[in-house]
Amino acid sequence: MRTLVWSEHFALGHERIDREHQRLLELSAQIEAKAETSISIEDVLPLCRDFFRLLVAHCFYEEQLLRKLPRDRFGAHVDEHCGGHARLIKQAQTVLTGQIPSGFESLPAFLGAYFELMHDLLVDDTELVGALIREGYHHPGAPGAETGWRGEIGVHPV
Repeated sequence: MRTLVWSEHFALGHERIDREHQRLLELSAQIEAKAETSISIEDVLPLCRDFFRLLVAHCFYEEQLLRKLPRDRFGAHVDEHCGGHARLIKQAQTVLTGQIPSGFESLPAFLGAYFELMHDLLVDDTELVGALIREGYHHPGAPGAETGWRGEIGVHPV
């Protein structure tokens, strides 16, 4: 497995989203490196905790932004994207209990699949958050741009 490295190609022009994407990629690379020399999941838990805390906060904030897109044009895509977030968070919660989610025979196999899904979502963000900004539904730096998520989708933070 090889995590992606941050590139300006991923930049969306939204300061918080871009900063968090960059940090998530940095943390995923650190987790990957640690997992390559680790015997058990407990060896990577400290890094995973930092990664998962940021991931949950990032997903909640991003979903709040994405729900501003017109439902008739973007609703199904946003729902699918948020479903991907929910899968990432559910698996994160399993890892934080010291277990590998079912269906994975090893920590490296799980992390490879996990980061692949995360990367797919990152590419998807380019389209969705990009549309949000291009179409004027969000102006980075505008009042209220940094408000917190209120938890409407029923996924609880790790």
